Amino acid sequence: MSRQKNQREKILILLDYMRNKAMGKENAATTKQLISMLQEQGIPCDRRTITTDMTLLTEYTAADPSYSFSIGCFHCYGGNAYYSYEKNEADRLFSFDELKEIITAVNALHYTDDEEKEKYHIIKQKLLSMSSPADRDILREYAEDENTAALDTVAAKILIDSVNSLTFMGDKMSEHIIDTIIRLSDNEDRKTLAVEKKNPVYRRHSKSGITIYDIDKLLRAVDQQKRICFRYFDLDENGEKIFRHDGAEYTVEPLTLTRNDNHYYLICYDGSTETHIRNFRLDRMTSIKDPVKDKNISEEAKLFRSALPEVTNQIFRMYTGVKKNITFEFSDKLIGVMYDAFGTNVEITRKDEDTCTLTEEIQISPPFWGWLFQLGSDIRITEPQDVKDMYRERCEEVLTNDEQERDTDTEN
Repeated sequence: MSRQKNQREKILILLDYMRNKAMGKENAATTKQLISMLQEQGIPCDRRTITTDMTLLTEYTAADPSYSFSIGCFHCYGGNAYYSYEKNEADRLFSFDELKEIITAVNALHYTDDEEKEKYHIIKQKLLSMSSPADRDILREYAEDENTAALDTVAAKILIDSVNSLTFMGDKMSEHIIDTIIRLSDNEDRKTLAVEKKNPVYRRHSKSGITIYDIDKLLRAVDQQKRICFRYFDLDENGEKIFRHDGAEYTVEPLTLTRNDNHYYLICYDGSTETHIRNFRLDRMTSIKDPVKDKNISEEAKLFRSALPEVTNQIFRMYTGVKKNITFEFSDKLIGVMYDAFGTNVEITRKDEDTCTLTEEIQISPPFWGWLFQLGSDIRITEPQDVKDMYRERCEEVLTNDEQERDTDTEN
């Protein structure tokens, strides 16, 4: 008789617990938790009987119209987890991207008091309950990223200009981000800022097809120190893709994302190169996959991250090459140009009334020569001799090619 009484009490206790303590997937109770809860009340049970009891309650609450709720179940952490939900609510499992988009939109809403803040918090919790357990921790970070203060006009304008200037973005992505910035601005400024979406000053964006979710994958790989896979391509004269690596995937050790000359680059560790890094332009990447869960970046890459600021400063316009300490002699009218190229911490020494010098460690690369050519006779290399010789050889190559072209034109 005592056993039957315990069994009846167990069913009632489970039913009450599911209705009041386990509403929504975010409050789901595992089999182990239910066993522990019953044992605290002096009712012994095991995994097999809990499974039987919960199956019975699931069928009973679903079939009996007098119950306004039903019980659902999903697999979690090697076992089952149970939760209750209102029968008139859609128990739809949204995709990760859909939920992230909705949560981001809720975050963009502005509240004026604590009551509204609580309302939006409840909405986000319900959205989290519709996600899978594997996605919930990531989505919870988005849900907690609230923006309570509106952007002023100047801040919004600067952000919109920055987005417009990034050439790797497609039209769809740039408009999405700019719309988000406008939503975060004051209501009175939104019509003015909307005009900036089609600012003719900026050239149009890339057609590479990279999405905001691709960038999110890269950022998560950097943050979680995981390797990531993608394909990489160049463009031919017709704008068609020519895949490197015979079309095979690259698997890389990402260190950071950085902007340079209106392009975005993924900087990766590569111990086989002299500089230990490789750079990939985002608008040349495709088929970007989620971070590889079971492949962390190497210990060497983790150690290299601490030296990354110094290393990236040595990369001249995102090209890698041999590093050399180079001494320049230049007209003092180029002082601003030198600060722009090497930063305001560079040490410039005045040689005479019109001339200055500086020494800087440079990555010898095609863009470096191009930068030097465009400054013409206002700058020259004084040290080291081998770099002076390299520069002279390049100048001679340009002159030789030009002379050959003139001879050909004369013959014709």
